[in-house]
Amino acid sequence: MSASGKNITPPDIAADARRRLNGACDRALVDVVRLLGVRTVVAVGKYTQCRVRAALRDAAVTDVNTVVIMHPSPASPAANKAWTDIALTQLTQAGLLRYLR
Repeated sequence: MSASGKNITPPDIAADARRRLNGACDRALVDVVRLLGVRTVVAVGKYTQCRVRAALRDAAVTDVNTVVIMHPSPASPAANKAWTDIALTQLTQAGLLRYLR
């Protein structure tokens, strides 16, 4: 977040800083997946889906499924209309909602 509290998106971060941040986040994700024996990661948005898949691939973690749900971005009109309903539908279709109720 910026000093004003505004969300900073990955394209707004300098490339070198973004690489370092992604590296730290990738290592943390892989550590948690391994520690907890995670079998499915729910990625919120396509960017996150790509990052999760890359982190797991680079760590040779092959037995984890990645499911993506729509990101509730203010920049996306579709995401601002009934996002909760959309996310619940996507989680249901992925067979995951039962774990969250």
